[in-house]
Order: sequence, then C-alpha cells, then structure tokens
Amino acid sequence: MSQVSSASETDVTSSYSTRRRSTLSKIRPPDFAKQDLARQLSKASSDYTEVASSSTRPTTPSGGGSRGTSLSDKAATVLKSGPLKEESSVLKNKKEYLVLTPAGLFKFRNRLAAIEQFPQVAVPTSAVEALSPVETIASFQEIGAKAEAHIPLERIVSIFKDEGTKPCFGLEVWWKESCAAGFFANIELNFSHPGDRDDWLKQIQYAVRQKTKALAADDSIPSELELDLACILEAKYPHQSAHLDIFPVVPRRPFGRLRSNNGEIKKGWRENSSFYMAFSKNICFLAHFTRSPTGQKVNPSIVQYGLVTISKVNAHTHDERFDLVFRLPLDTPRKLELSSRHHRNIVSRLFKSDTYLKPAWPLSTRREIFLVEGDSHQMPLPSGEDYGGFKRTLEAFLEGYHSVSVQWKVNWRNVKYAPEFQLLPSTDTPKYTAYQLLAVFRALRFNDFFKSLSFRGVDFSALSNVFDNSCRMEPTVWLSRTGKRSLTRDEFEVVEKSSVLFQEVIAMLLGSESIRHADFTAVLPKAPVVPTPGSSPTVHQGCEVVPPVVLLIRSLQSRCKSIILNGNYIGHVDVSEIHQTLQSQPNYLRGLGLSRCQLDEMSMITLWEGIHEQRQSLEHLELSSNFGCLEASRVSQTLWDTSNLRRLDLSSCLKGIIDGPLFRPWTTSPYEDPWSLEEVDLSGWKINFDTVSSFVRYLEVDESSCLRHLKLNSCGISGEVATAIFCRIGSGRDIHLYLNSNPLETGSTDWVDLIHGNEAPKRLHLDMIEFKHESNFDKLLTALADNNTIELLSLVGTGPPGRASPKTSSLFSAFLEKNRTLRYLDFSGYSGKLEDAHLGWGLSGALGGLKSNKTLRQLRIRNHDMGAAEDITELCRVIAQNQGLAMLDMQNNNFDHHQFSKVIHALELNRQIISFPISSSDRDHVLAKEKQAFSKSLKKSLKGSLGKSDSARLNSMLEWLRGHWDSEVKKAEDILQRNRDDYLNQALELDTEFLSSWDDAQLPSWLSRKPSGRDTTRARDSMISMSSTSSMLNENPSSPMLSTHKRSFSGRGFAVASEPAIHVYTVEEEESSTNPSPGIVGAARTGSPVEISHNDQLWMRKRTR
Repeated sequence: MSQVSSASETDVTSSYSTRRRSTLSKIRPPDFAKQDLARQLSKASSDYTEVASSSTRPTTPSGGGSRGTSLSDKAATVLKSGPLKEESSVLKNKKEYLVLTPAGLFKFRNRLAAIEQFPQVAVPTSAVEALSPVETIASFQEIGAKAEAHIPLERIVSIFKDEGTKPCFGLEVWWKESCAAGFFANIELNFSHPGDRDDWLKQIQYAVRQKTKALAADDSIPSELELDLACILEAKYPHQSAHLDIFPVVPRRPFGRLRSNNGEIKKGWRENSSFYMAFSKNICFLAHFTRSPTGQKVNPSIVQYGLVTISKVNAHTHDERFDLVFRLPLDTPRKLELSSRHHRNIVSRLFKSDTYLKPAWPLSTRREIFLVEGDSHQMPLPSGEDYGGFKRTLEAFLEGYHSVSVQWKVNWRNVKYAPEFQLLPSTDTPKYTAYQLLAVFRALRFNDFFKSLSFRGVDFSALSNVFDNSCRMEPTVWLSRTGKRSLTRDEFEVVEKSSVLFQEVIAMLLGSESIRHADFTAVLPKAPVVPTPGSSPTVHQGCEVVPPVVLLIRSLQSRCKSIILNGNYIGHVDVSEIHQTLQSQPNYLRGLGLSRCQLDEMSMITLWEGIHEQRQSLEHLELSSNFGCLEASRVSQTLWDTSNLRRLDLSSCLKGIIDGPLFRPWTTSPYEDPWSLEEVDLSGWKINFDTVSSFVRYLEVDESSCLRHLKLNSCGISGEVATAIFCRIGSGRDIHLYLNSNPLETGSTDWVDLIHGNEAPKRLHLDMIEFKHESNFDKLLTALADNNTIELLSLVGTGPPGRASPKTSSLFSAFLEKNRTLRYLDFSGYSGKLEDAHLGWGLSGALGGLKSNKTLRQLRIRNHDMGAAEDITELCRVIAQNQGLAMLDMQNNNFDHHQFSKVIHALELNRQIISFPISSSDRDHVLAKEKQAFSKSLKKSLKGSLGKSDSARLNSMLEWLRGHWDSEVKKAEDILQRNRDDYLNQALELDTEFLSSWDDAQLPSWLSRKPSGRDTTRARDSMISMSSTSSMLNENPSSPMLSTHKRSFSGRGFAVASEPAIHVYTVEEEESSTNPSPGIVGAARTGSPVEISHNDQLWMRKRTR
C-alpha cells in the first residue's frame, strides 16, 4: 500500500546526470550562463560496487553480462526488492512491489510487473551472491515509464519512519520532482513488519549515500528555488551573503503559519511545496515554497530564528529526523520537527555557529543544547580578536533577538581595572529594550577579556520585576567559565527561582573570572511599584541589583570586589542585607558606592556599621548626597584605619563637630604603609582646623603626589585657610582643586597673591565666590592675567558685588589677552541671578581680548544676558578673528533672532570652531518675547483671548520666526561640519577632564583625548564608541592603526588623530609613565610661560593665509 502525493515524469538521463551537493556554501547568481545549466552525463567509473540483496539472484550467468557502468547496467542492477503491505479493497487485493537499484527506487503495481522489467526479482529470496545485469533488459527510461513510481536516488531529500497513527509500519520518502525546479514529491511505503521497514530504510539510505559519494566529485547546479531563496536573503542581508548555506528539509509537523486559526493542522499542508533551511552568519531561515494550481511558483513564506536562540537540538547520527527548539527570552519555545538526508551537516553547522558566535562560552553550555546520540563534537579554542569574541557575540544576540544596535565603548584610561566595557545610554530612544539589555548581558557572559563593567546611567527598568522561569529552557549559570568557581545547591535554587535581572547579574559576575569592578550607577533610580494581589496598596521593592551582588559576596565565588550602586533606590531590606553581608565577610570589598541612594539617617548608620568591618580593605568609598547624614565622630573612628583608601566621597554626608582631625592620611612610622589618596571630597561639611591641618601636612609628603582631586566646596574655608592650601600645593601641581561657595574673601586675600606668583594648581574651581569688594575681584583678574600654571579655570557665578564697572571689564579683557596658559575657561553667570548678571551687556566688549588669544581652546560664557546689548559687533569680531578657540558655548544669553543671525555669520568666518552648542531654550525665549511684544502692541494681556485675525497674524509671525531660527541652526550645523571635516582641525587633542567637562553630545568621534602625565593607571586610550551590530566592521580587526597625520603644539594644543578607516579599530598605544611629561611639568614648575612651538607657528601662518 502506498500513497503518492505527486508523481514525476521519468527523465533518466537528466535525473541521473543531475548533481546535488549537501551544502551550498556559495550560490551562483541567477543570471549565470545557460550552458552552465546543461546537464552533464556521468563519467564511467569503476568505483561502484553492487550489493546483492537477500531477495534476488541473477537469472543469467555472471559472465554473460557486462560489469560496466552504463545507464542500462545500473538500472538493471537490483540491490533489494520485496513486497509492500497488502492493500485490501472491495474488488481485489492490491500487493505492490518495491525494487531498489543503485540509480533509483521503483514501485510497481505487483510482483509480475516488477519481474517484467527486472527478471532477477523472480529468483528465490535466498540468493545472496552479487548480481549481474541482463543484456536483454529494457532501458532505464522504459523501466521508469512502466513503474508506478520512480525515485532517482540523487533527488531524494529525506527518508524516515512514518510518524502517523495508522496501524502499519511505513516509510516516508521525499524527493525533488525535478532538480531544475526544486519542488518536492513524496510517497508513503507501508510494510507488514517493523523489521522489513527498518531493513529497507537502511538499504535505501546506504544506496543514497553511495550515490552521493559517486556524484560528489562533479559540479552541482542549484535548483531554481534555491537560487530564488539565495537572491531574497542576499538582498535582505547583503553583509551575510558570504556565509549562506542552504539545505533541503522536510518538516514532519507544521510550524509557524502552517496551522489553521484554531490550532489544528491544515489538510495537505505539504502538497505542492518544498522546504529549504538556510543559514547566514547569525540567522537560520526556514523557507516554504508553494506552487499555484497553474504550476506557477509563489513567493515563499520565510520564518527566521536567531542562531543564538537555539535551546535544544535532538538528533541521532543514523536517523535523518531531528528536532530544533528555538526560544526568545520571555517567549514560548518554537519547535521545528524536521528531516533531511543532510541532517549531520545541519547539526554540525548549528554547532559550529554556536561555537563561533559564542567563543567565550564553555563547552558545557553546548552539551546542554546539542543532544546528539552517537556523535561527539570537538570544542575549538576561541579566537582572541574582537575583545574575546564579544563583538561578534553581541551582534549575533542583537540580530537573533530582532533588536537594533546599542552604543558601547572600551575604556583603557582613567580606570583602575582596564580594559573596561562601558554600555552607553541610548541616544535614539529613552531607554534600551529588554532584549537589547539581555543581548549585552549574554554577550558579556563568560567573557574573560574585560576587567571592569560599567552601566552608568543605563536604564534597567525594562527588566525590572520580569520573570522567565515558566518557559525558560536555558540552564541557570552556576559555574564559572573554567569551573573553578561555583554556587552551592541552596544558592543555585535561589538563582533558579529569581527574576531575569537577578540571573543575568549572577551570570556576568560569576561566569567571568576576570571582572574586578562593576558600576551600576543609576540603573534603577526609582523605587519599583509592584501591585499586591487582592489589595489596592502597593509594595515598594528595593534595587534588584543588590540581591545578586549580596549573594555573590556571601558565596566568595566572584572576583568582583568593587561594586558601585550610586543613584539607585536602596530600600530598607537592601540596607539590612548589605549590612549583614559586610559584617559576615570582613575586609572583603575594595570598592563600594552608595551615593544618591535616598538613604535616611537610620539606613546610613546601619550601613556604616558594615562599612566599618571593611575598613582595612576599602580603596574606594562613596556615600554622598543621601537624605541622612552621619556624625563626623562616628566616621572618624573608621577612617583612621583606612590606609588603603584611594577615593573618598563623603560630600553632603557629614554633620557635627569633632575634636581632632577627621582622619590623618599620613604616618611617621616606618612599619605602616603610607597613604595614597587620589580623590577626596568633603564638600558640605564645615571642616575644622585640625582636619585642614592634617590635609596640609599630607600635601607636604611625597605620597601626596598621587592626589588628583581635592573638593572642599561649601566647607566654610576662609581666605587664610585657602592661603595655607595654596602654599602647600605649590606651583603647577597636577591637581584639581575645588573651593566653590567658600568665603575666601574673609580673613585674607593672600591666596590671590599666590595665584599671581604662580603658586597655584593646574585646575582650579572658584565658583560662586561672592566678593564683597570689587577691588578684590579686580585683583583676582590681574593675578589670572599673569598666571602661567592654571590650565582649567571655572568662575561660574563669581564676580563683583554689583554690575561690573568699565575698569573691571577692561581688566577682564586684559586677562583674556595676556594669559597664554589657560586652555579651558568657564565664566558663566549663575542662572538664578540673571537679573544681576555680573558683566551683563558689558561682557560683549570685554571679550575683545580674545582676538589675539591663540591658546584658549574651550570657552563657556552662559547666562550673561549679552543679548541686552544693542550692539554685539565686538563679539562677532571676536568669533570671526579668534584663531585658538575650538569650542565656544554661548547658550542662554537672550539673543534675539537678528543677533543670533549675526553670531552665526561670524561663526561662518571662523574655520576652527568645531563645537557651538545651541539649546532649544534660546529659541523658546525668542518666541516668548515676540509673543509678549505682539500682545503689548495690541494692549492685551497674554492671558486674554485674541481675535481670529490677530491670532492668525501672531501664528504666522511665530511660524516665520521659528523657521528662520531653525534655518540659522541648520546653517551653524553645516559650518561646524565643514570645520570638523578640515584635516587641520582633526589634530585637536584635549585633556580627558576638559572633554568630560564640556557639554555637547555632537562632538566628533575623531576627537582625541590628550595623554596626560596624571594618568598613572593605564596608558592606552579609550576605544571608539561603536554600533554593535555595525556589519561593516571586519570580523578579524587588523592590528592597531596609527594616525597618519601627526602635529603637536608642545603637547598642549592640537595633535592629529585621523579618523579610523572602515574595518579597523583605532588603538593608539604609548609607554606607561608614572610621572608627568617632563616638558609639561618642567615648564609649569619653573613658572616659565609655555611657548608656542615652531609647528604651531607654521600652522597659525597657514590659518592666517
């Protein structure tokens, strides 16, 4: 009994000579020459070895027939024959007969029909000797014509056991009707006994393999459907066409849309169809081609699955059936039950793809996915390029999860543990989706390249309180990559039942054995609100990042001992867990950040008790800007023993008065390790004299040379104390000193004289200093004009007590003209006191000194109401003629649209400025002002209603104004782009801290960060920020590309860094140095002015021309 879904016409020569290969690693274009499509007759071969079946024997002597390999000889050679299961009917019984030859499989109406074509079939079934062909037998074409079904072996797609519900033992045979077209036909062969079925299955599969081997040496031509599929996929995924492999498959169960709306299987869902599985670099496609009743092919329906979403592969080496289970996180599994004679190649392709796309993942993870009986896979060593395989893994996960790219970079400088992976906040959308975050987390899983992870400012709320345990098939990570670190059974069960975010944090920090530091700043800033079942109140949960971190600290199985949780909501339960963990594991943590976590005073006290137990190991502690404060006496008891401390931030955290210093960061004992503070922030606490003396004493010892930031804002520091600090800092020390909002005019102004005498640091913040006497402010401007040590200066909100006099404006202009050291100046007004702007309209003229200044690179002058001046000609001259500025920020100065147009025109004449931020608030101010003026002209209040004509006039005027403003903004953008494209400007090189202080999201990517002597941690620059799914990046990045243009302005100004070419990462390496550059420090410490080099002068002359 058999059922044929589609019969094929016999074309022996065409079918036999057709060549088929198991994989199509490269698809020919559809317009290849017609002669390439011509079928080639098979060559004579002596490699065929006919195998006699137990059911046939020769009817002629073996010597009477040729053993040649002609078509007729092959057709006459019978490998096996036998009856199918008898089919009973009302009229008569039908017992069909099956014959297998080295060239094809034949089904006849009965045994007599088979004997007519194959006389060998008439012999007793006990003969086992080799058969010889009969000379009088009909040709192969005649045989196919007289058989009910003829299946050329080279066209067989798959043969497998029937999985239907009929009480019989059957086989399904699928083959291509025509190699040129590629559509499938199938037949069901039913046997009376399972042994017969299994024997026939083995014999047919063996014959197909022998036929495939015989044809392997010849070229094969893809079918039309395969070519169509290749064209479709290459058009959609052009960057992955080189990785395209196509296999014909047979689905054993419906998938995707093949089911009806009610979920039942559609009738005849495989008729007039063909199915192909294609693999690109990151995606697996399953294409379903159908044929219309008129015989025309219909566009295929294609289902795609990410290769990294494969959850289970069930297969057997001797069974063509195999099952694939794909699953997206937070979704239900998708199962494909398939069959193909290429099943081994398909499983091997999946395994190799998993290995290639996730090279850092250990072999144990693949053993849980690939359940292949009778076969074993070798695990190749992961390659070392693209950050230990991170880039390709991230790209594969993003494409597999149908997500757009994320923005990230690799930091080498200014990080304690380099290299550091940093995920940047999304710029295209308010936050990343759950799938984007999961793609990043899983790409980082088991990665041993990075030493630090930073998610600063990235919103994790898409994964907040998300669980995926009901349908999850992926195993829970409880082992590290090498298996050296693991969770206990109890810990594993906790992770197994936890949220997705909990599990991913565990997988990242436990799976990788290289992570030392993790920054989760502001990932969950708000308290999550979870509805309570059956009640209206809500329950505020804590930060979901805290529980996995606590579990890992308790387990002692993670090498990550520095955790930053700043800016997150930390609940009382979290505080209790952290407190207990820190007390149970003394001296374990090296870094802890809990600033801006909305902690009340009781929570602060509880946390400090745990921090006290970590005092001897802590190197980094942040606990600033919380709701509660700590008594300074309590903090002092802990800080006296924190000799390993490097960074301390207790701003807005301390209260009370203590006897003696808060801590003494120096020692006179040779048996104690010296302190090596790098950053100290005690802002907001009225510092006592003993603590100041302790700092002053520390600044005198050699160990203080590593101190980079000293923040004493709003600490009640008088002029006398400031003078003592300036004296100890000395001339040109590479330190950033913050003295904002202190009464520095009280007691003494000798610190101003020290600035005049170059006894000042390189970076100085004097914001919000309210001078009571204009003479003292004028004295400061005079000192700054002659100073040659300060490179970064901030005077935000600092100025004379009233509106500036002409003398003050003149001194400010002289300061800008004479100073040759300053690189960064922020002289913005305080936005809350705009009506009392210190220089106001006079600032436009006071900036005249900039016309001859060629060393200042960054200038910010916000909130000075310069628009109040009717004439801004001098300001426009400065912008047009200045030859040093690269970045200028003049936002919130209330320019009207006429003044704004003049400023943009002046900007057009400047060919060096590459950053000119423009805020929408400036345009809004102009529109609001125009509304007010229009209403005033009508003598009506803004709140009153306007008539139709007046309203139309106002709207028309505002629309024109808005369009005019936007056109000017567009013009400014074009000017900036012109300047950025100028290769001379691409030499700009700024200090990392200067760039970090500049607020402009449109800064060009080629902008280089200046190597600084104060960078003692790493000597390699940050990598470029890149799109993770940028398909244009080379899979094997070449060696670091050095810049082809090099210019240096005495190490301070511009230095070329050419834009990296496609396919290449730019990594500029330099020797690590623990001391500042001799040229820079020498000039600074000796007090001599920084001279412009010969190269600078040449560059300036070129610019002047």
